[in-house]
Amino acid sequence: MSRARRYGIVVLGAVFALAALGYSFFQSFIPNAVFGAVPEQATFAFKADSLEELLASPVCEQLDKALAPGRSLEALLGSNPWTKLAAPSEIVVADLPLRRPGQNRCRVAVSWVGWRSPWLRWKLERTRAVGFSFIGKHSVWPVWKYENPGIAQDGVLTFALTDNLFIACLSKDSADILQLLDTYDHRIPAFGREK
Repeated sequence: MSRARRYGIVVLGAVFALAALGYSFFQSFIPNAVFGAVPEQATFAFKADSLEELLASPVCEQLDKALAPGRSLEALLGSNPWTKLAAPSEIVVADLPLRRPGQNRCRVAVSWVGWRSPWLRWKLERTRAVGFSFIGKHSVWPVWKYENPGIAQDGVLTFALTDNLFIACLSKDSADILQLLDTYDHRIPAFGREK
């Protein structure tokens, strides 16, 4: 192999390594990006700058009603080691109306994870926790389901990761999260986005 060819391979390897490090550690924060995954038909959307702000708001009481009796969002998140990775900063919660007759509304949470996204994805792909299961990809975004009958009233918790957002959906139908991913990919208009 010639010296020029070896030099070219080393340069390309260094460029790739720098790009991977840049993607993993240096994604700049985009204000209000969390609304990019909330469909425009949302009947309600509340943005908090931190999880602590959300938990201190009156919205938290409404979210607690979607949980199983005796459960609270603050207690669930406070005891969960994933919270710091999944909700480190800006977060929006929203309600989506009925999509099909007889179905309850869908509750949505979207948080900015930025550079934490690949690390959270890596952790989710390797978890062996009871109730977690990988259900596939939509476009390129991985989607998981968490089944625990004691966590919510008559619902399934699904979540997905994009390049910088953590998207969670609590509804009767695990396919409801696909609507959020389509919104993120600009296939469906987003809440507050210019048409």
